[in-house]
Amino acid sequence: MRMASGCYPCILDRAKFEGDLVLSNEDEKKAAIEELLDFMASHKGEVSALVGTERERIIKRISRSSDPYWKLKDESNKLARSLLPIAGEFFLHSENKLEALIRIAAAANSMEFGVKGHDFDTSTFSAVFACLLQERLEGDLAEVERLLDRFQNIFYLTDNSGEAIFDLFVVEKLEEMGKRVVMGAKSEPIINDVTAEELRAMGQVEVVATGPVVGTTLESLSPVALDLLRNKEWLIIAKGMGNYETISEFQEQLKGRLIYVFRAKCEPVAMSVGAPRGSLVVKTV
Repeated sequence: MRMASGCYPCILDRAKFEGDLVLSNEDEKKAAIEELLDFMASHKGEVSALVGTERERIIKRISRSSDPYWKLKDESNKLARSLLPIAGEFFLHSENKLEALIRIAAAANSMEFGVKGHDFDTSTFSAVFACLLQERLEGDLAEVERLLDRFQNIFYLTDNSGEAIFDLFVVEKLEEMGKRVVMGAKSEPIINDVTAEELRAMGQVEVVATGPVVGTTLESLSPVALDLLRNKEWLIIAKGMGNYETISEFQEQLKGRLIYVFRAKCEPVAMSVGAPRGSLVVKTV
């Protein structure tokens, strides 16, 4: 997915958000924004998540912080653990277990900071999480169920910290249904995404690194992750807007075995998938 008009101010807003997190003075914040502006001016029409990746490199270099979101990630993980029993009860009492898992995965993608127009706060999320699980889900659930029934192997591409706690629950239930699941996570900190190292510390799961970029690109994938992505025996579940923005550029290679799951937190992504902004989305390709 290429840059839309709304992507430019959103990427800049997030740069300001991150600058306020980790940059110590106005000169540093201004330098980061100006460097990002120069990059954006010379990369018009680029994939939005890849412009976001450059934003992260700029902020990390100027701040000399390898993980600007570390505190917010920790807060998100603690919050998610406190809410996991709600997800468990929702799953237990749902007649359609696969739909329940997709709903949990999609609702958890709400745990995202710094997206223009998307309101997420760790202090208020607990009060609304149970309601999020009941929201309308945009997409063809029958096709999702068909794919999950057809494939025994699943490559599950993660997104945010906090959200990953719920992903581990989803993966556990999929494994109980007889699936083999390998989870993909970032090779190093990038925005508030969970890393492979962090994911391994959270649970006894099979994890491979997918690269140091927002979303997923063929060029950044480790050889093991690339083999899984290309193997036609594996279903791909891609969490989050960053994965949608990047994978949609080469999704024809994955046709018939790709499921996107996310909350459409911005207008360009919502328009691209044909869903209302703010809605829970499950999209098959």
